[in-house]
Amino acid sequence: MTNSARTSKWSWLFLGFGFFFLYAPMLSLIVYSFNENRLVTVWSGFSTKWYGALMQDDQMLAAAWVSLRIAFYTACASVVLGTMAAMVMTRMRAFRGKTLFSGMITAPLVMPEVITGLSLLLLFVAMEAVLGGPGRGMMTIVIAHATFATAY
Repeated sequence: MTNSARTSKWSWLFLGFGFFFLYAPMLSLIVYSFNENRLVTVWSGFSTKWYGALMQDDQMLAAAWVSLRIAFYTACASVVLGTMAAMVMTRMRAFRGKTLFSGMITAPLVMPEVITGLSLLLLFVAMEAVLGGPGRGMMTIVIAHATFATAY
């Protein structure tokens, strides 16, 4: 057996283990979502009653719609901002501050999300104190998510 064949078998084994490690919790979550019992640890039969209860909960549906609206606005804003930044970086020759601009674009990729979130929260609090807005709500969530997603 050649060395590449042995490496290939180990590679496939580790790849399979990695996929199992990533997808097994999601599959168990899907299976247990059809549990008839209120307790997750006790399986008492197959049922879709919890999905019916979810569709009757107005607060959960309203929260889902808010999340979808935030996702839509964030995706649109980050695509527009990211495209504009990419065009500036590729179409313009060297300009003063190009390195700083490039660093600001890629900073959310290397910075921990907690630091980014905390700094944006402090920015919004300071803006509210100085300018009287934008307040903490859906707009600030969209701005924060777009700031993070623009780098991608």
